[in-house]
Amino acid sequence: MFGQNAACTGMNEKAAQKAGIPYDVAYVLPSDKVGIMPDAHYMAFKLLFEVPTGRVLGAQAIGKGDVTRRIDVIATMITMGGTLEDLKELELCYSPVYGTAKDVVNIAALVGLNLLYGRIRQVRVSDVRALVESGAYIIDVREEKEYERGHIKGAKNIPLSQFKERMHEVPRDIPVYLHCRTSQRSYYALCELLGNGYDNAANISGSFLGICLYEYFKDQSEGREPIVTAYNFN
Repeated sequence: MFGQNAACTGMNEKAAQKAGIPYDVAYVLPSDKVGIMPDAHYMAFKLLFEVPTGRVLGAQAIGKGDVTRRIDVIATMITMGGTLEDLKELELCYSPVYGTAKDVVNIAALVGLNLLYGRIRQVRVSDVRALVESGAYIIDVREEKEYERGHIKGAKNIPLSQFKERMHEVPRDIPVYLHCRTSQRSYYALCELLGNGYDNAANISGSFLGICLYEYFKDQSEGREPIVTAYNFN
């Protein structure tokens, strides 16, 4: 639909809540194939897993690329009672024209394990508007030109390439929320903070791309004020 492919399997969040199953979500937007390929696009991939077992519960995916193959992998994991540990170890077919060396499903499993084991804290895109409206301290670690093309209102720009030298600008006494385009670079920045004794930082899952995708429809349909200076879906 509209040039996008969509697929799902297993439980979604409403089903898990109705069944009383404790769960968490890994939401990632990696490339569906190696970035040098001219038809490479991001894929929005949402993986549900049980807490604390890590059992895979379900997944949804949407993108211009092959979402069905990824959802087939998750459907197989569910059938065999697989966990995030099983999913991260899968070695799937690789070629630059078909996927990345670490596939979308591997990346989602790794993010899920970081959450399951408490290595990192995350904030979902659905919570970002409340953070912006409350004046929360949000750091955008994208490069300056990316920031200028559109950013969260009130966000401070500390590019990842300058992060080590400017880490002293990050406060230690209030919650800090990091983001980049898809959460990969902000994860690296979060690891820098954790390694330097910060315990007040969290990563925004989906980051700026996820925020734009989540906010755009309601902004347009309800006529509300955007929390970004400009949308960027590229």
